[in-house]
Amino acid sequence: MFKFSKTRYAKSIAGVVGLVAGVFMLFGVVGTTEAAGLTTEQVNAIVGLLQSFGADAAVVANVTSVLNGGGTITPPTGSTTACTFTASLTLGSKGAEVTCLQDYLTSTGHYSFSGGSTGYFGPVTQAAVAAWQAANGVTPAVGYFGPISQAKYAMVAGGTTPPVDGGTTPPATPGTGLTVSAATQPAVTLAPANAARLPFTRVTFTAGNDGDVTVNSLVVQRGGLSQNAAFAGIVLLDENGTQVGVAKTLNSENQATLSEPFVVKAGQSRTMTIAANMASSLTSYAGEVASLSLVAVNSSATVVGVLPITGAGHTTNATLSIGSVTMARGSNDPSSSQTKEVGTTGYTFSSVKVTAGSAEKITLHSIRWNQTGSVSGSDLANLMTYVDGTAYPVTVSSDGKYYTSTFGSGITIDKGFSVDVSIKGDITDGSARTIDFDIARRTDINVSGQTYGYGIIPPQTGSSVPTADTAAFSSSENPWYDAAQVTVSAGSIAVSADTVSAPAQNVAVNSANQTLGAFSVEVRGESISVGQMVFNVMATGDEAHNVTNVTLVDANGAVLAGPVDGVDTTDPAGTLTFSDSVTFPVGITKVILKGKLGTTFVSNDTFQASTTPSTGWSTVTGQLTGNTITPTPSSAVTAASMTVKAGALAISQSSQPTARTMIGGAQGFEFARYVLDATSSGEDVKVLSFQPTLAVSTVAATDLTSCQLFDGTTAVNSGSNAVNPSAAGLQTFTFDGSGFIVPKGTAKTLSLKCNVSTGATSGSVTWSLADNSSSFTGASGVSSGSTIAETWSTASGQAMTASTGGSYTVTVDSSILYTMAQAGSTGVTLGAYRFTAGTAEDVVLKQIALQLGNTASNSPSDLLNQKVSLYHDGVKVGEASFVGASSDYATSTLTTPVTVTAGESELITVKADLASHDANSATAAFGAFIAVDYDGDNVGLNGNYATGVASGSTISSSTTSDTATAGVRVFRTVPSIAVTSTGGTLAPGGNLYSFTVTNPNNRDIVFKKFTFSVATTGGATTGFVLYGNGVAFNSSVDDAAGTLELQGTGTSQAQLVPANSSKTYVLKASSVVDTASVAETIALTLLADTSYPALAGGMGTVTTVEAGSGATDNIIWSPFSTTTPVVTSAVESNLDWTNGYGMPGFPSNADFPTQSWTRSN
Repeated sequence: MFKFSKTRYAKSIAGVVGLVAGVFMLFGVVGTTEAAGLTTEQVNAIVGLLQSFGADAAVVANVTSVLNGGGTITPPTGSTTACTFTASLTLGSKGAEVTCLQDYLTSTGHYSFSGGSTGYFGPVTQAAVAAWQAANGVTPAVGYFGPISQAKYAMVAGGTTPPVDGGTTPPATPGTGLTVSAATQPAVTLAPANAARLPFTRVTFTAGNDGDVTVNSLVVQRGGLSQNAAFAGIVLLDENGTQVGVAKTLNSENQATLSEPFVVKAGQSRTMTIAANMASSLTSYAGEVASLSLVAVNSSATVVGVLPITGAGHTTNATLSIGSVTMARGSNDPSSSQTKEVGTTGYTFSSVKVTAGSAEKITLHSIRWNQTGSVSGSDLANLMTYVDGTAYPVTVSSDGKYYTSTFGSGITIDKGFSVDVSIKGDITDGSARTIDFDIARRTDINVSGQTYGYGIIPPQTGSSVPTADTAAFSSSENPWYDAAQVTVSAGSIAVSADTVSAPAQNVAVNSANQTLGAFSVEVRGESISVGQMVFNVMATGDEAHNVTNVTLVDANGAVLAGPVDGVDTTDPAGTLTFSDSVTFPVGITKVILKGKLGTTFVSNDTFQASTTPSTGWSTVTGQLTGNTITPTPSSAVTAASMTVKAGALAISQSSQPTARTMIGGAQGFEFARYVLDATSSGEDVKVLSFQPTLAVSTVAATDLTSCQLFDGTTAVNSGSNAVNPSAAGLQTFTFDGSGFIVPKGTAKTLSLKCNVSTGATSGSVTWSLADNSSSFTGASGVSSGSTIAETWSTASGQAMTASTGGSYTVTVDSSILYTMAQAGSTGVTLGAYRFTAGTAEDVVLKQIALQLGNTASNSPSDLLNQKVSLYHDGVKVGEASFVGASSDYATSTLTTPVTVTAGESELITVKADLASHDANSATAAFGAFIAVDYDGDNVGLNGNYATGVASGSTISSSTTSDTATAGVRVFRTVPSIAVTSTGGTLAPGGNLYSFTVTNPNNRDIVFKKFTFSVATTGGATTGFVLYGNGVAFNSSVDDAAGTLELQGTGTSQAQLVPANSSKTYVLKASSVVDTASVAETIALTLLADTSYPALAGGMGTVTTVEAGSGATDNIIWSPFSTTTPVVTSAVESNLDWTNGYGMPGFPSNADFPTQSWTRSN
């Protein structure tokens, strides 16, 4: 690298001449005498090369002069008339001000162009200005004659008054040093339309070690064969790619000043990028090559470096289609302007939705919000940008108006997908100010495409400029997204009646802390203090001054203000005035008036409190803002009305429980319920004891022990207070603790329960209620302490009859229907029984006796291992085996006993695994009917029995007759059937009724017959054929008397449904007579068989099944239990045919719904 010394002036020039000679050779030019013939581009290239070698400004100026045909610069010999400058001068400037500057620089020896002053600011003038700047301590010395240089000119050449002492003007004290140098430049590329933040030039700024340096602004100049209109704006990017400040447009001098300051830390470097946002259309500028140069750096520090610094020259392109985004208001946006109190937290101020276009995935890098409201930054806290719920911090610009969030390595948005981007935070101050988080410009959302890598400028989404703060996108910018505005209000306080904390109720006389009313105080934004609260009272039937010791308490009973006494205004009205300052926190505070009503109040007098917050609550101040706040509403808020009542208690006996059986040995048996009613009481009632009456017959009083009263599940006379009657008559129950409390306005029901001895097996027990008002004094007022006279309602009670044990009955569960079952199946449900306990006690089922029903049609061998299993709530509880001499009977001892609650039922289900069928099976096994019935007449320890939970005694079933189940019919294969048609249009040869038969077994099955019911209107429909997978099942047939019997031909493969497959059958009619007057309609129903045919054995021939009467031959089929399945007339004589009764698929073993087909005329 060359280093030029200012003190060795001549030697430097000589060296430069040699360098220039080499440069001339490079450009094909010989001899310095021809230098003046160089083009401007060649001169600029040579000068740039010199600058790249580190030549100082003075040398550059002399070489420039030589290249333009002049001589070297000589020391100044004089001065010129002072110039007046009205604008900055730089490359391309013209006019008298340029001429005057050139004249001045000629006088100083820095401008020596042979042609003299030309009035045009070219490279020679730029070099001369740079040399003059270096000589006069102007930094940076880059040849830009702007405000700093013009100020220096005014000092040294503009006629300034010299110092009084005649000395020279001292040079300005240099600031902290800043070195400016070119960084690694971006690669040359295309500059397509709508590209955002396209990097052109990278510059490294390095601060000296003695302090941070602030760069106040940068001047950027467009160069190359290009036009300003190709650029939408010039921007500065930091080392993270985040935009610094706002985009600036190029002026008529092809320059843009980037005026957002940035700081370079002491001893550190920052590499900044000068970038551009390209215009939305480059059709008129395609192919132009543009560059952006840094030509001036404005800083208080001394700037060292060579300017301009020029980076890549990009070629504008009008054909490349880069990615795109569309914008919309975000789902979290408030949508309209709001008023929010100081103290509002987590509020979403603004939200936009970014959707990727179809060209490429995009990356969202950052967003910059423009806060245009009047609040200051200190009025807001915890501001964060949220992208689909994920929070990102914000950085604030120096003016406090721009809030930028960067998203790390970027957020990918797939083509066609979108994200919501929101800014939210807390409002901590700023009453009467506004908050408005707009997006100023389209490029404030930093997105780029992942395929081409270009930044993307969002579209001008709005169709018009919206009215202010409408949460809408604009057709212009600044702002581009005009967010809804928030007006910050001081905290607010609203008062409402609280009839939940203090509903209308009875209140007592002469009792402290009676509830007189309640209010709900809702505070928003900030805690609020209230200096005085006035409540208006209406003491109907009395006077306000008789209400005393009134306090204002919160929901926890803590006193907030008071006590105060009532003051009369106009009887019966008055006021309660609380002058204690109360601070209400943000949120809802329940405040309750508690006080004492004087003895002058009488039953049915009323008391009601109200307040008018806007006038009755004064000195109301926000604790954050210090603002005076007016409570709401401005109308009266009235609490519930309280009715004065004396203490009262009514005692009665319930009609529950009803008379029932009492089992000897029962524990906690309920005999009676008593009601203690304080609904008409003005205060809570405390009861110390209670006296019901006991009557017994045959049973001894001593057979009852541990008698207790229960409030729900809680005993209220426990331990030594439990009653053990020694004789019949009045019994006194003493309540635990200080007594049993019956809250005013409520009633309590107490359940009387006793343990019954095992010896109480006959007779009865009755607990009743007598009128004890003359002697009983066990009730008093909780507040007043006064004895309360009770009202007794006598009752004779319900007699409970003693017995040795409970009972249970058994019925068949009718929900289990007859069905076909496939041989070899497991877990087949054979039936279910419902066991119901009597009301006397719970019973535990111990043993269940079963028997095979209809034994002529089955044998125990039809059951695998000749056993069944019993289930309760899906859990196996026992087994029963049909073995031995009486193999048609079995008894199951439950391995898991089942408890049946008194008066309730439990279901026991019987299941079995079925024996398989094959060629060696007994003939009787085919079509066997298996029914497992409850053997009711087998009672006792060898049959059906249970035990009583209370009595512990053995209980035999009260059901002593057998109960028959529906049973199952077992075949080697069991098909299922499902209807697949829904009705439709009637046409000759068209599809009518269709259904599918499924064969789940590994053997083929054959159908001989299907039957339909037929109903028609209009012309006749004839020529019915059923097709199975397209093959005719039967010969064409017409219906007879509304019944259509379709008999298989005996050879058609449509009759056969192969193993492990399905076959769909479709009914068609070849002829439909069209009548002019009526629309033809046909209604079809696939008929079910509703009972099994009367056969000599389990199976029959086609003929014997067909001979059945009624609905027993609608479907005829064969599982081919032992022979090979074939479709021939001969096999129809096999004893292996049956009907369709119980075939799976038919709804509840009934016909399928009717379907209709219609042809309109």
